[in-house]
Amino acid sequence: MITNLTTKKMVVISDLHFGNPFSTTTHIVLDFIKWAAAQNYDICINGDGLEVAQASLSKMVTEMPEVVRTIKNINKENHSIYYIVGNHDMPFENFLEDWGYFKVSPFLNVQSGNSRIRIEHGHIYDPLFVKYPRLYEKLTHLGGLLLKISPRLYKSWIAFEKWRAHLRARKTGIIGEPPEFQEAAREISERGFDCVVFGHTHHPGEVILDNEKRYLNPGSWLLSCHYVEINNGHVSLKIWDNSKQHSLP
Repeated sequence: MITNLTTKKMVVISDLHFGNPFSTTTHIVLDFIKWAAAQNYDICINGDGLEVAQASLSKMVTEMPEVVRTIKNINKENHSIYYIVGNHDMPFENFLEDWGYFKVSPFLNVQSGNSRIRIEHGHIYDPLFVKYPRLYEKLTHLGGLLLKISPRLYKSWIAFEKWRAHLRARKTGIIGEPPEFQEAAREISERGFDCVVFGHTHHPGEVILDNEKRYLNPGSWLLSCHYVEINNGHVSLKIWDNSKQHSLP
């Protein structure tokens, strides 16, 4: 199992949820992965790449062959694809390992240039997941049923989380996600990391921590095409423009 690595170039994407009823960007994700491989980036899927708890069987059947084919071709070209285990991935962690196309890990400590970057999914910092795991699981399955009825409901939930954060007058952090994530990022950064990258919350953003270190989250490609780029020690949050096949700052 690889948890420490050195790379010059890497892209980090999170929460793809292939097979989710809400997912409409599978072909865009695959275009991005092909582009990243062509540009000689290492690729990191930071958890919840596949969907189990909220899966639509019809989507899985129609989407997965192309996903598998793309990943297989990239492996043939000797590009590294790292897969960090998220909470939706736990039921088939062994499958991901045995599949052989991913380098599976619970987290990554990345050295690039003069920067040390910690990448992990982040679900262990979710207060609901930690304190009430059975309730979290039930709500996840309930959410899957609601998504099958109307996928648009998910956008309403994300908007509600942002509205609630504004209501509480939060001045710092990534709007919409619990403050525990920023606090966890700060604590991890104090172990010698210049940047911390989480996923899980589906809210993209970047925060300068009170110790002048940085926390970034690429959000979810269910909602927007954000990703984290690591390039010779420089770490930045970018968005993919699939219509022009390039990245925006």
